Amino acid sequence: MLNLLKYHPARAALTALALAMMMPAVSASATSIATPACTSTSLKLPPGARYPNGIARASDGTLYVGLVTSGRILRKRPNENWQTFFAGADTVFSSTTLRLDEQHGLLWGNSPDFLPAGQTRPHRIFALNISDATINRSLTLPEGGMGNDLVVGKDGTVYVTETKAGSIMRLRPGESEFKIIFRDPRLADPSGLGAAGIVLINDRSMAISNFGSGKLYTLSYGEQTPKLSEIELPRTIENPDGMGLAPDGALIVLENGIKSGQGRILRIMSPGTAGMHAIEVIREGMESPVNLDITPQGCAFVSESRIRHRLLPGRAAEVPDSFRIYQLQLPLSTAD
Repeated sequence: MLNLLKYHPARAALTALALAMMMPAVSASATSIATPACTSTSLKLPPGARYPNGIARASDGTLYVGLVTSGRILRKRPNENWQTFFAGADTVFSSTTLRLDEQHGLLWGNSPDFLPAGQTRPHRIFALNISDATINRSLTLPEGGMGNDLVVGKDGTVYVTETKAGSIMRLRPGESEFKIIFRDPRLADPSGLGAAGIVLINDRSMAISNFGSGKLYTLSYGEQTPKLSEIELPRTIENPDGMGLAPDGALIVLENGIKSGQGRILRIMSPGTAGMHAIEVIREGMESPVNLDITPQGCAFVSESRIRHRLLPGRAAEVPDSFRIYQLQLPLSTAD
């Protein structure tokens, strides 16, 4: 998810685009292959649907897309046009993250009030009933926290990155409020945009991105005393945002690139292992890619927000004329 504020050069943890510094692959036995699971294409959003962010894909191929500055959620069934699934509500005024829990019939989302127009509203996490688009849950976070991204475990447990204080919060099925399970200064940032993307590597470890510092971490959340470890990379990432896990275990990271404008889709193998990790660029030339969903076959659906103009001085009026969702097959690796 993209949590937003005006860009401050002195605060940003951005680096030169040192792609030449990329290291060799972690495992020499890994061979990159491509599968014909999906074609590379894009889906244009309907007029008026600006700044897509949250995205989720159901097992039947239905896509759900949320917007940065509106609580409206779009739905596109296979071979059908875009429709409004949910029009928004007083407690759902943005949908910067969407995650499906099909087992329980819920669409979870994050609704932070980071671009307030007038009176500010409490940041919220919500869940909609997929069957009828009604609100099932609407919760604030402890200490007035501001959610960034979220992930849903196999048992329906929801984990949220809180971006201001650098916390991980958890809501188990049947619980009435989120609980802070981990907090660390390394997951915060002076800009106010810290912990961002989150993905479960397995039932003991998760990966977390820090939007402001450009660093990635793993957290052993399955242990009694969680341990935060930095993923060693040859360079910092310019505003790492949404993340996903490919079928081969590779970490897919969206490099938002606010200052440079060079949005990229990155691939990092074996994120849970020690040592230096290579950064592979899958796609570049994107404009503020923010979130994604990945099918079990490795087909990725990526939201390109194109909201960078709202963050740079003097460019607020440069509203793009169209917005798209990108579909691409991820490279997958297999042991020789």
